[in-house]
Amino acid sequence: MSSAPPFRSPTDALTSGSIDFRRLAVRPVQFLGFWTAVVAPLAYAVLLMSSLDGRSRLLLLTGVFFANVLGLVIGRGYRASA
Repeated sequence: MSSAPPFRSPTDALTSGSIDFRRLAVRPVQFLGFWTAVVAPLAYAVLLMSSLDGRSRLLLLTGVFFANVLGLVIGRGYRASA
């Protein structure tokens, strides 16, 4: 058994690609997008049954719809490569 260190120098660990900073930044955003796309449709029924007037209900439904679409786009690859 060898007692050689796994890396030649302390900086080799960072340059070898062991830490993927892009993935660390993208995963939380994909997580939020995925769960927004899952939960947003639940608000449709609540908004359609609410007693809001026509204009505010339409505005809220439009906002939830766009949040749903944005969540679908952003969270698309959330668990694809986990």
